[in-house]
Amino acid sequence: MICTNKSCEKFMNPSLTCGAIMLDMKCKNSTLIQKANEGYPIVALDRIMDMPNIKSVVVNNYAPMTELVQGLVDKGYRRFGYIAGIDTLDNQERYQALKDVLQRNGITFSRENYFLGDYHEKSGYQSARLMLLSDNIPEVLVCANDNMAIGAMKALRQEGLKIPDDIAVTGFDGTEMSELMGLTTVDIPDYERGYLAAQFLLQNIAGSCSFDTFKIAAKVHWRKTTR
Repeated sequence: MICTNKSCEKFMNPSLTCGAIMLDMKCKNSTLIQKANEGYPIVALDRIMDMPNIKSVVVNNYAPMTELVQGLVDKGYRRFGYIAGIDTLDNQERYQALKDVLQRNGITFSRENYFLGDYHEKSGYQSARLMLLSDNIPEVLVCANDNMAIGAMKALRQEGLKIPDDIAVTGFDGTEMSELMGLTTVDIPDYERGYLAAQFLLQNIAGSCSFDTFKIAAKVHWRKTTR
């Protein structure tokens, strides 16, 4: 069983399934702990939990975001904006990497250029519209995922701004749309992630899974939305 933004508690039922691959940001840790204590095997794709029956296959967000932001600094960008997703492990690691790189390079990040989105395209559009009300817009807008980056690009272009001449934009995830739009992004190998999750769930069900957390590597793709 794969649970994605549905009622995970409803579907993680031992009478219906032997285990679950879980990607549901709305599912509470307490629910997973309860199921794990009942002996129900789970592979989580969106969090790390120290529980015998919960294994995790998550993205190593910090390393590629570090590479991306350092690359932007090396290209000469100094004023950064950030559109965050909701408070998940992914967003926490991506934002922390941004802050750490800027601090190491002596660059101040202004909190007025931090915008809270929800990973959907509309929130990226709305965040960019708010950003444009400022007298000092960023040189580069780093977005926590591709959907919000695409929404932001639509808002910027509506105001006549040229990307990347007036402002650069980056995403994260490596969606098909990001490739079509020439978006600089971090590519997550979703097929491999899903394959590993399925393999580890089967091992977890059989009681032969020897690891707790597996981190998937991701790769930066430089495209035409940055200099």
